[in-house]
Amino acid sequence: MSDSIRTQIELPRDLFECLKQNGQARSLALPQQILEALRAYLESQDARVFQADDPILRLVAAVGSGAGDLSTEHDRYLYGKDWQEQGQAA
Repeated sequence: MSDSIRTQIELPRDLFECLKQNGQARSLALPQQILEALRAYLESQDARVFQADDPILRLVAAVGSGAGDLSTEHDRYLYGKDWQEQGQAA
């Protein structure tokens, strides 16, 4: 038994015709093309989602913290490092 769910969608005629031509050129059925397009779309969306350890989330937290030096000290808030001190130490 397949682990799939059957669904039905309406496509604009121009999109259907493009898919039909593309399918003939690539020897792909319409459902296969739609599945490929949906997978590619969802994978591209995953790349845009922030990960829990993304440094930008620390910056977002700093915005609400009342830190008045965020524009000049953003590296310190993002990475926990003082780049100027590291540059002077070298």
